[in-house]
Amino acid sequence: MNQTRRRTLAALGFGVVGTLAGCTGASNAPDEATTDETTTTPPGFSGCPSLREDADETVCAATAPADAPVVLAPSRADVAAPGTLRFTLTNGSRVSLGLNPYDWALHREADEGWERVAPDAVIQPWFTLAPGESRVWELQVGGSHSAPNGTVVAGPLDLEAGTYAFSVVAVGEARTAYVARFRVR
Repeated sequence: MNQTRRRTLAALGFGVVGTLAGCTGASNAPDEATTDETTTTPPGFSGCPSLREDADETVCAATAPADAPVVLAPSRADVAAPGTLRFTLTNGSRVSLGLNPYDWALHREADEGWERVAPDAVIQPWFTLAPGESRVWELQVGGSHSAPNGTVVAGPLDLEAGTYAFSVVAVGEARTAYVARFRVR
């Protein structure tokens, strides 16, 4: 099945699962929708690793079409410590998405492939992202500070220089991993 067809089927499936997902329990996550300015990922990030074994498909910020309904967009392509990167998942589809905002993952590219860096454990709240809403994750590199309310904080983490990938999984007809690559200087 080609990637465009998978994305379309996944987007359609989010409505069914997203509607039912609210029945599984209350969310401990804030219900605030946020926005964040984003930039495009540089051309050097043309490939997208398939990092999440729990996902049926992967949508990469660097290779997603401009009209993709859902993409995880980084605030910039690189960061140096101490610094902050924000990743915004915007639901541009017509249906709600279901996800665990704390089920994010950070991987580092190594000679042998991709290695998971964080987190070690994940708590299990459920969150529904309505059409037009966004969810923001803030990766704090080399130092911590307060983040805006409703932002999921990843870190602070001491990261070596290199190429990394931040990912989240949203559940619909298919479990889709949304991935954004970036560099630490």
